[in-house]
Amino acid sequence: MSEDNHCGSGPQTNFAEEFWDVAVIGTGMGGATVGHQLAKAGHRVIFLEKGLADFPPGCDTMQLDNESPSARLGSGNWPTRITGNVDGIKSQFFAPLGCGAGGSTLLYAAALERLDPCDFMPLPGHSDNAWPISFEQLLPYYRMAEKLFGVRGTTDPLCPSEEPQLPAPPALAECDQHFLGSLGASGLHPYRLHIAYGYEPGCKECGGYICARGCKADARTVCLKPALRTGNAHIIDRCEVERLVADATTVKEIVCRRDGGEFVIRARVVVLAASAYFSPVLLLKSTNEHWPHGLANRSGMVGRNLMFHVSDLVAVWPRGKYSMDGPRKTLAFRDFYIHQGVKLGSVQSTGLTAGYGNIVYFFKTAFDRSRWSWLKPVRPLLRIPAYLAAILFGRATIFATIMEDRPYPDNRIVLDPDEPSGMRFDYTVHTELRERASLLKGLVKKAFGRHRLLVISQEVNLNYGHPSGTCRFGADPSSSVLDPNNKAHDLDNLYVVDASFMPTSGGANPSLTIAANALRVAEHICDTLQSNKP
Repeated sequence: MSEDNHCGSGPQTNFAEEFWDVAVIGTGMGGATVGHQLAKAGHRVIFLEKGLADFPPGCDTMQLDNESPSARLGSGNWPTRITGNVDGIKSQFFAPLGCGAGGSTLLYAAALERLDPCDFMPLPGHSDNAWPISFEQLLPYYRMAEKLFGVRGTTDPLCPSEEPQLPAPPALAECDQHFLGSLGASGLHPYRLHIAYGYEPGCKECGGYICARGCKADARTVCLKPALRTGNAHIIDRCEVERLVADATTVKEIVCRRDGGEFVIRARVVVLAASAYFSPVLLLKSTNEHWPHGLANRSGMVGRNLMFHVSDLVAVWPRGKYSMDGPRKTLAFRDFYIHQGVKLGSVQSTGLTAGYGNIVYFFKTAFDRSRWSWLKPVRPLLRIPAYLAAILFGRATIFATIMEDRPYPDNRIVLDPDEPSGMRFDYTVHTELRERASLLKGLVKKAFGRHRLLVISQEVNLNYGHPSGTCRFGADPSSSVLDPNNKAHDLDNLYVVDASFMPTSGGANPSLTIAANALRVAEHICDTLQSNKP
């Protein structure tokens, strides 16, 4: 990124003197995509990013065990622990969240899959959470997002009429070709996972860390950098947004802090894209006489209806010796998306093998989320069972489920200044979730019944990298935070475009849906700016 387009040691003063068309808070999939479209259309956009705009050499290495906030920021990881209270058990852990230009797409494994048309219908017992737009309304934006991010893959045999014609991915490795045939022989319908890798020579797929070569289509590479190159967009990095100042109908100012100094950004339109964890935090912090319970929170729904996916990890051994040379995040099937009327989700290969490094990471993650996390001296000793497990597992491939979570008002984000990230989430695992997770786990075991396998995740493995739903959109202001165009009810210039907007989580990776919706919202904002041009 050019020095002309991002904040150095003092230009925030000059930026604060300007009145921008659009201010975008957060540069992940939603924020970067919407800002890219608006900058291309000629609107002046300022991006406000908590992390770094540029990353130092060596950023393409994992910092999973590094607890230094500066080191974590330097590798694009969220700098502090997240606090969760699940079923009354409190734990602190480093969630798989990105921080920096590109947000969590810096670390994502680039699976860009559509939701199913059934996901846009009301859930049983949750009629107030129906999507206010249809699958058909989002479909053209899905196609735009797939083209923008260069998604590759093959058609899902279960819904050929709904699937795109994507560029072909590289040939499968011998081992994955074996799994493809085995799943088909078991009566399932596997297909090539829809993925956004360029597959340049030597591609490592870079799941979990920054791709230094630009081969992975993250939001920084695809949207943010091109937006800055238009000359219409600028970014202030290392920028902590403290609060939004608003009257009864309009956000007037964005109060920011950088390098110990406070400054204000003003814009005609404010787009919030700080993640389903932190967008509600900023709204809840922004109280005044007009908004005593938090900005855009007349419904009391800000921060509520938090959802995750349940992602069980299953190590599966091939029936014989096959080469693993080639792409690794390759296969998916949706045979259990709905099973006998019960919504479950999809299954996909993770790109990981059950080796020592991955196993010790799984063990440490489970430990950090458990009631025993306070026993810090025990954590390093987890290397011993991980080493033994690696010997046992050998060359197994790890598959993961992505099972739909359901929205409940008491599953929520709560302001808590005593916690490292200034918040915590409270979450109850409902009986129906346990039952559906158990059902899907049993179906997956049956699907791989021709193979030796081992489930290596805990009972209900919540995917803390897929939060959603905390500022859901809907037609009814009494039960939603945003209107069908993702504009806050009762505020004329505030939009939210991260996964917060989703009223249901669906059973697929959220990134493509976030991008498609951001393209849709960008079109609406562009029309609004044009019609209200001074």
